[in-house]
Amino acid sequence: MTSEEHQRLLNLLANTLESQGVKITHMDIAGMPQFFDEKYRNLPMPSERDGHIPDLEGMKGALRYFGEAKVKIKGDPDVDAQIRAFTNREMNGKDIPLHIVIPKKLKKELEGRLYKLGLYDKYKKGIIKVWS
Repeated sequence: MTSEEHQRLLNLLANTLESQGVKITHMDIAGMPQFFDEKYRNLPMPSERDGHIPDLEGMKGALRYFGEAKVKIKGDPDVDAQIRAFTNREMNGKDIPLHIVIPKKLKKELEGRLYKLGLYDKYKKGIIKVWS
């Protein structure tokens, strides 16, 4: 179940990415438009990738971007599969960036999860970006 906290984090992530030149093209507002800026409320749902749907998609130039909001790491059965699904993609010979927004208290936990998944190098290179 999607929470108010999740949706508010997702809206913040969308605004942050836009401030960096990413045009938000798809957003999963999960029937909770009141937590989103007006400009995001009528965007289409993101497409499914390997059985998972990112919370948002955007484009900057010819490169797609994925975004995820997480309010918990431990006990979320989808975290590992989602991260793998969204970081295992290329476009025009470049890795598609994954931006994850989380509450500050979860940053170390998420970094540990990325390390266990063998994705810490992508995190250090900025292909996976964590916002808290």
